[in-house]
Amino acid sequence: MKKLLIEHTENQTRTAITENGKLTEIYIDKKDASLVGNVIVGRIKTIMPGQFAFIDIGSNKNAFANFNVSNNYKAGHPLLVQVQKDATSSKGAYVSTDISLKGWLVILHKQPPGEVGVSHKITDEKESRRLKTLVRSILPKGYGAIVRTNAQSCAQDALEEEINKLHQAYEEILQRAQYALPPVKLYPHIEIPSILADIVSEDLDEIHISGSAEVFATASEYITGLVPSLAGRILNHEKVFDQNNIPKQIRNALEKVVNLTCGGFITIEETEACVVIDVNTGNNTGSQSYRQTVLNTNLEAAVVIVDQIILRNLSGIIIIDFIDMSRQEDKAALMAAFMQEAKRDRLNPEILNISQLGIVQMARPKRRLSLSKILEINCPHCGGHGKVRN
Repeated sequence: MKKLLIEHTENQTRTAITENGKLTEIYIDKKDASLVGNVIVGRIKTIMPGQFAFIDIGSNKNAFANFNVSNNYKAGHPLLVQVQKDATSSKGAYVSTDISLKGWLVILHKQPPGEVGVSHKITDEKESRRLKTLVRSILPKGYGAIVRTNAQSCAQDALEEEINKLHQAYEEILQRAQYALPPVKLYPHIEIPSILADIVSEDLDEIHISGSAEVFATASEYITGLVPSLAGRILNHEKVFDQNNIPKQIRNALEKVVNLTCGGFITIEETEACVVIDVNTGNNTGSQSYRQTVLNTNLEAAVVIVDQIILRNLSGIIIIDFIDMSRQEDKAALMAAFMQEAKRDRLNPEILNISQLGIVQMARPKRRLSLSKILEINCPHCGGHGKVRN
């Protein structure tokens, strides 16, 4: 059974997905912490050489953006932007002047106008052409769109309804932006986790929401607006995280070592430059040859590593040190399994082939802070080194 759990308190909103009781995804939005997807009228503070600017969006740190200086932007001017990446400890949020509104079926944008793209996950070329032609025929003038995977086999009525809804919201943003006093947020109007547009899907068996009556009504309205068929699956419960054993599973997701059922284990280290994941045979002596033991450990680790990358929201450069294998056919089998598992990741990481030393490198887009960076702070005694002087 697949569940979506939403727990809202005064200081934060936590959103989780579980499958048969196992936590597979967790998103924590502390109050005013994540701004990804927000559309804001900011004020340009500084324009730097090389089409680069700092913009006041109402946060502690000025955001930064790349844009064409030929548009006669000047310091002090208001600017309509959308947050693409949240701020980190070292720099402000990254924003763009290209605004896009995400629905369940399509993403509506203006740059470039008239262009329609289709998710590469829709591999049927005939269906891809049908969707592109259909969406192009109902797009408002001056707009473009990206057709999401969820739109596969979708009828015209559903696409048209969502595009009209997004178009109306977009036009309202543009109208309000003309009179807004920066910095001010214009979208979304309701306080709901921005991640919902990505994780809400028809295959959810139950949706549990914990919070005030207003929160329940707001979240329910948003979810059913995305996927109307979910209306009868939304339930109001108190302490849904405790009832589903989520706190313990979150604590486990912060551990450095993750045990494998075969007796092996993986270790996960987050550094400033990259994430390093190491696979070890541990107590897995195996009942077969050493070669088969290593291959089996690596294959199980491949599944668990993808699970952990998604669960912990690890991003940037990720280096995976699998147990060394000498035979090319074993390496090929491991890479095939790992690439297949990685298809579960909606962020579509870039993965390089396994090296002679058993190293796999991948680059995963940075959209949010990792679970560790949200919930943990550096040790005041060791400063984050993990060691203290004896």
